[in-house]
This record gives sequence, C-alpha cells and structure tokens, in this order.
Amino acid sequence: MRKPELLGLTGIRFYAALLVYLSHVVGTVPGMEILGGSFLVFNAGVMGVSFFFVLSGFILTYNYSDLFRGDVSVSDYKRFVWDRLARISPVHLLAMVLVMPVAFLSPNLPLDWRAVPVHLLLLQCWWPSLTSAFMDYLNVPSWSISCEWFFYVLAPMTIWLVIADRRRWVPVIGVLCYACGLGWLLWHSQSDSARLHFVSWFAPSRFVEFLAGVLLARMVLASSSYKPAAVSGVLQAIGILLIVAGAMYRQYAAWPLWGGLLYVPGSAFLILGLAYGRGIFVTHLSRPWLNRLGVASFSLYMIHAPLIRAVKGVCLYLGWEVRSWPEFWAVVFVMLVFVQITALAVCYGYELPLQKRLRTFFQG
Repeated sequence: MRKPELLGLTGIRFYAALLVYLSHVVGTVPGMEILGGSFLVFNAGVMGVSFFFVLSGFILTYNYSDLFRGDVSVSDYKRFVWDRLARISPVHLLAMVLVMPVAFLSPNLPLDWRAVPVHLLLLQCWWPSLTSAFMDYLNVPSWSISCEWFFYVLAPMTIWLVIADRRRWVPVIGVLCYACGLGWLLWHSQSDSARLHFVSWFAPSRFVEFLAGVLLARMVLASSSYKPAAVSGVLQAIGILLIVAGAMYRQYAAWPLWGGLLYVPGSAFLILGLAYGRGIFVTHLSRPWLNRLGVASFSLYMIHAPLIRAVKGVCLYLGWEVRSWPEFWAVVFVMLVFVQITALAVCYGYELPLQKRLRTFFQG
C-alpha cells in the first residue's frame, strides 16, 4: 500500500536550504559579513543542515520501511544504494564542474588537486583524522552530502533494526557507545578545532541526527494518525521555538553540542508536527509553488556556493564590496532570485530527468 505523500515535509526543504544559502552569501560576498554579523548567520547554516539530516532519516524510513521490514537482501541493498546514488550524483557532478574554474582561479585558496578525487567520491567527511580532508576546497556544502552518503550505506540495516521491536535499541546502544568513546578521546584534547571537526564534520558523529529521524519515523508509522494530528500545530510551534533557542544558545554550549545536536529536539518536533499534516503552516508548505521549490531544494543547496564564489571573484576583481544595508539586502535578494531560477532550471531540466534514466538503467 502506497503511503500518503507528506507535502509539508517537501515544502519545508526550501526554507532549510534558504538558511544555508543565507549563511554562505553573507559569509562570502565582500562586506556582507561586517554588516550581517557572523554568529547567528553561521548558526542558520548549521541549523539547516541538522534539520536535513533528521529529515533524511525520517523520509528514508517512511519510504523504505516495508522493503526492509523483514530482512535486508543483497539485491534490495544494491537497489537502495543505486537509487540514492542516482539521487545525489547528477547535481553533485554538475556542481563540481561549476566550481572547478572558480577554485582554479581563486587567489585566496589555490586548488590542491588531491582534493578532486576525495570530493568526487564524497569521502571528505569519512576520514578519522584531526584535520578535515580538503574540506575548504571545491564545493564546500558537499561535506554534508558526504555525510549523507555515509548514512545511505548504513540506512538499510539501520531501518531493519529500528522497525523491529526486539532490535530497535541496537543502533541506539551502538551510537551511545560511539559517543562515549569519542568523548573519552576528545575530553582532554586541547584543540578546539579537533573537537569541532569530530562533532561537526565527521560523518559517524552526525549519524546521531539521521538515527533520530529513523526513530521518529518508526513512531509515526506505529501510531494512529488521529490523536497526534489534533496537536500537529502545537508540535510545529514547539519545534520552531526549540530550533531558535538552540541557535541563540549555541555560543554558550559545551563542545559536544557544537555540531547539530542542539537542533535535534526542535527538528524532531517540527517534522512530527508537519508529518501529521494539520495547521496553517502545513497548508502554506503544501502549496504547489512551494512544493516545486522544495523539490528543487537539493539543486539550490548544491549549486549556490559555486555561483556565490563566482560573484565574489568578480567583486574582488572590480574592487567592490557591500557598504550599506540597502546594498546588503539587494545582494541577498538578487542573488537568491538568480540562484533559485538556476536551481529550478537544473532540477527540472537536468536533475530529475537524469535521475529517472539512472534508475531505469539499474532496473534494466
């Protein structure tokens, strides 16, 4: 039986991608960071990525729970991994093509060609080292897709474990053991950069957020839709408030929370409220135009950084920077329109058609 489409969770993807866009446009275009500040804007990007990780675990479990309920066969695992690869690879490869000339001509960070295969294979967040593997090179937002790729490898087994009553605590216990081990290793470390790397960009550490989404989906699939739907709007309000509170508190948080853990409770409440499909916010997110923007959110997320970096290069060449609030908001708005139109064209003219062909190739 086909599950109902959760339109509210498609529309919300646009706003999550918008937060990431804002953090990058303010931190990249010359003069923007001085006016816009860096702390809350940076938190907006962290907030959006954390929400995406929780949402990813929820959506994959919601869609694939029936397939992996009984077992995880080799053929089903291959089909799942290929489906996920077909989902992310078209735009990822396009973003690599777009960013290569920008990175090659960058005066501030000369391109290290060793970064190309690492980024191409999305392995930059898999390295268990104290330094990031070429994180600052090429298309920087692809670090989160590297984490997603790690999640996809583990997703079938994770869903299989969580869906079953007797096995659902196995991944939770595994994550707790990992957290204790990582905490023990980093507790006496004097390097804040090492701590930040391991809790923010190391893929196994971010798996906590993905697992939270998996557990949340299990709860939704196992519950009656009537009683929780009555408090859908309340859950959404609580989620938004908790996310905002996490962003405000983050500068005072202990180092284990520097990643996305502060936003997991708020993301969970918001996703839960949207999944039950009631309220004014869900009605807004379910509008056809916003649904189209939500579908195109992955293209927006992946191509906005190369385009912004290209604009930065032009600004540096011309010696121009933002010096006033009118210029600040003009850049934010004009760049958003430009990036969003490009993302829509990429999504519906390239991403979705190529995804369909790749999935058909596997089936054939």
